[in-house]
Amino acid sequence: MEPFKRLDPGDTFQFRCHPDIDCFNACCCDLNQFLTPYDIVRLKNRLGLSSSEFLKKHTVSHIGPRSGLPVVAFRMPEEEDFKCPFVGPDGCTVYEDRPGACRIYPLGRIAVRKPGEDACSEAYFLIREPHCHGFGEAKRWTVKGWEKDQNLTIYNEMNDLMTEILSLKKRLRPGPLSQEHADLFHMACYDLDRFRGFALEHGLLTVSRKKNSPQEGENVLDGDDVRLMKVAIAWIQESLFGVGPSA
Repeated sequence: MEPFKRLDPGDTFQFRCHPDIDCFNACCCDLNQFLTPYDIVRLKNRLGLSSSEFLKKHTVSHIGPRSGLPVVAFRMPEEEDFKCPFVGPDGCTVYEDRPGACRIYPLGRIAVRKPGEDACSEAYFLIREPHCHGFGEAKRWTVKGWEKDQNLTIYNEMNDLMTEILSLKKRLRPGPLSQEHADLFHMACYDLDRFRGFALEHGLLTVSRKKNSPQEGENVLDGDDVRLMKVAIAWIQESLFGVGPSA
């Protein structure tokens, strides 16, 4: 692999992936494909599964050696040559809801949020892997053009919510989490449907009494996974690290 090349938003690169290229689908095998909370929301809704069902069927989890936090990755079946469970002969079968790491390729992105700052600072870099022949195609992109074409803005926005969690963990709890706290973190980040039940039981969600509603006290977050994910991340910050979401 060539050294990573730092790119500014207006910088250009040459790349195109399509079914007629000889390396098509090669990048979907034998890799550690980590999933963010927003990735899981998009995928489990696409597949019509609960978050618990999706996690059990399609993922493995472990403790990240650098962060000390639970991380989730795609289960790559050995009997299928460690191929992504959602890749088919014609490409990705969940393309519209594919994970952020898939849609950003061949770019990488680093986002850092400093204490007290509302927005993350970001940097992009180009990943040139020997197996990928897409760099020989004539299509040219700017970084910003690629971000728009791949619908990365919402993924970056949702994934950046986790940067403060990582910063808090490093600053306030550099050691390993207890098993209880690791389980709570995993539930709140990744098993959102189970967290919904937990949050309702513990009174964490906003309740609305709608006029003419058949059920008084209907929860306004029922079915709104993105809003619930934000509640879950704020709850992690407060309950596990003792600070509010803007600390």
